[in-house]
Amino acid sequence: MRKKPVEVTIRELEEIIDRYLESDSRINYAIKIVGHPGVGKSALVSQIAKRKNYFFIDTRLAFKENIDLGGYPVPDHENSRMVYYRPRFIPPETVPEGYRGIVWFLDESNRAHPTVIQTLFQIITEHTCGEHALPERTFIILAGNLGESDNTTITEFDDAALDGRLAVFQLKPNSGDWLRWASEEGIHPAIIRYISIYPERLWDEQNIIPNPRGWHQVSQALSLSYGLLTGDELSSYLMSNPGSPLEKTVVSLVGDIAGVDFILQHTAPRELTTREVLEGNMEKLDRLKEGQIPAEDILWAISGAVTYLREKSALLQGAPGKHDMLELGNVLKFIGYSRADTRMSFFYLLIRECGIYTSIPEAISGINDTGIKTELGRRFDELIDIE
Repeated sequence: MRKKPVEVTIRELEEIIDRYLESDSRINYAIKIVGHPGVGKSALVSQIAKRKNYFFIDTRLAFKENIDLGGYPVPDHENSRMVYYRPRFIPPETVPEGYRGIVWFLDESNRAHPTVIQTLFQIITEHTCGEHALPERTFIILAGNLGESDNTTITEFDDAALDGRLAVFQLKPNSGDWLRWASEEGIHPAIIRYISIYPERLWDEQNIIPNPRGWHQVSQALSLSYGLLTGDELSSYLMSNPGSPLEKTVVSLVGDIAGVDFILQHTAPRELTTREVLEGNMEKLDRLKEGQIPAEDILWAISGAVTYLREKSALLQGAPGKHDMLELGNVLKFIGYSRADTRMSFFYLLIRECGIYTSIPEAISGINDTGIKTELGRRFDELIDIE
C-alpha cells in the first residue's frame, strides 16, 4: 500500500463515513479502513449503515476469487453466448425498498487474491462488478488488517490508479468512544465499568490482545453462555466458583493480564484504579500519602494512567486542552507522592512515552491546592536536577 494511512479515532471515522454516505453517488473514491484485528472496523461500519438506514452487505474478500465476483457462467444457447448470473453476495440490481442506499463492505482486503484486487478497481471506478452494474447510491468501504505485526498475509495494492482512488484511514480505538458504543450495543455492564476505571485495558496496540472484539466476546460469554446479566451476579458466581471454566474463557478471549485483573475486580478489587488517578480522587491520594494502599495497586493504577496519557497524547498530536491538562495534573499528584524510586521511574516514563515534558509545569500550576502545587513543584524540580 503506497498511501500512508491517516490515524483516526472512532468518533472521527464515524464523521468521515457519515459524510461519505451523504455525498452524491458519483463520488469517485472509496474509503479503506486499516487497523489491528479486533479494533471494531466491521462493527463500526455496520452500526453506521444501520443508523442511517442503508442496506448493509458484508463480503469477506479472503474467501473470494475473481470468478466469484464476476458471476457464474451459463450458456445462452439461443444467442450462442455465455451469460453470467449475478452473485448473491454482491449488491442487488436496485436498492431494496425502504433503504436510502447500499453500503458494500469489502473486508479482509489484505488477504484478497491479486486478481480480486484488480476487480476492485472496476467496482470503484466503473460502479460495475464483472458484467453487473451496481445501483445508484452504492457506497464502497474496504477494510483490512495492518499486516506484519498481526501475522496476516498482505496483498499489496500495486496499482497506483487504484491506490489513488482510496482514502485510507487507520482506526485507533480509545476508551471514551468505545464506551459510548458499548453502551449503545448493550455490552455487559461489568465490562463497561471495568474499562471505565481501567481505560488502558481496552486494547494493547503492541500485543494486539486485549482488544475491543475480545471484550465484546467476553460480554457474550457472560450474558449468553452463563446468563450472568449484572456485575453483582458475576461477582457472586466468581467468588462461589474459583478457578471456574468461565475464568479460563475470559482469559482466553482477552489475555492473561487483562483477563485475570478483570476477574480480580470481582473477587478482590484493587484499592486504587486508573480512573481514580486520572480524576484526582483526594481520598485515595490521602490514603496513598499515609501508606494505606498496597504498592502493587499503586504501580498498576499509575502505570495504567501513564498508558492512557500516552495514547491520548498521540491522538491529540501535541495540542492538549483544559481537561487534558487537568488529567495530567492529577496523574502528577499520584506520581509525586509515591515512593522516591516509583516517582522517578514514572516521571521519566511520562516524559519518554508521552512526549509532554513542556506541559508538566503548566499542569502543576493548574492545581488548585496551593500546598500540593508547591510540594509537587519542589519534588519534580529535584528530579529534573538529578537528570
